[in-house]
Amino acid sequence: MKRYIVSLVLLGAVLAVAGTAGASHRVTSPVKGSFKFCSDPTFPPMESETTSGNAVGFDVDMANAIGKYWKVKAKFVKTAFPGLLPALASKRCNMVISGIFVTPDRLKQFPAVTYMKTHRALVVQAGNPKRIKGPNDLAGRNVAVQAGTKYEEFLKALNDQFKSSGQSQMNLQSYPGDTDAVGQILIGRADAVLTQDTSGAYQKKQHPGKLAIAYLFPETDAFGIYYRPSDKKLGTSLRGAIKALKKKGTLKKIAAKHQIPITDVK
Repeated sequence: MKRYIVSLVLLGAVLAVAGTAGASHRVTSPVKGSFKFCSDPTFPPMESETTSGNAVGFDVDMANAIGKYWKVKAKFVKTAFPGLLPALASKRCNMVISGIFVTPDRLKQFPAVTYMKTHRALVVQAGNPKRIKGPNDLAGRNVAVQAGTKYEEFLKALNDQFKSSGQSQMNLQSYPGDTDAVGQILIGRADAVLTQDTSGAYQKKQHPGKLAIAYLFPETDAFGIYYRPSDKKLGTSLRGAIKALKKKGTLKKIAAKHQIPITDVK
């Protein structure tokens, strides 16, 4: 009888431990039912729109994967790039997922969770007829860029450097979307576009034999998910979700789907 009682006690202890382990792996969503993410669908393959108006891209698939992990729905909120963080501040969305860099000035306003590291690139016409081998070769050239981005800020600062050193300034043209900027190369209105390696590779495949990457910046940039400082629970859950999706290989699969190097999401 004593042996039977001891066995029951041991069995109960094992089940209790198993139950605790299961509970520790249970995912608790920081939101109820759904979350909204602001995104500008003009930066393929990170995000873009189909002809029918559906949002597609790496960031869209990642947002849906986060939603699946939390067992809630991810809802896309179309927002122009300059208005992404203002929209977050005004609570139009819970977070911003839109191929947006993690930078010190932005972090002063909103915290962010990093999920991808990439490089900036100078995209030119195939064959590189203007012989652009780096940023300094942009002096006196026609350069297109997406408005409201860190790319635009960099080019404006570079133009100031050209001016102060007595060099010819570039003719800088800003456009609503990255694809719009790249399109200027295709029609001969721009000699180069500053964008990301992800976008450069995508555009090359979309226009075979017409585009080339002339220069890849050695420094890495990080894409991040921004959220409001008051949403600390959301931030903790986002970090947990990204860590889990990387560990499970989900982000690598999404990267491969959109022809992005899987090393970018390690």
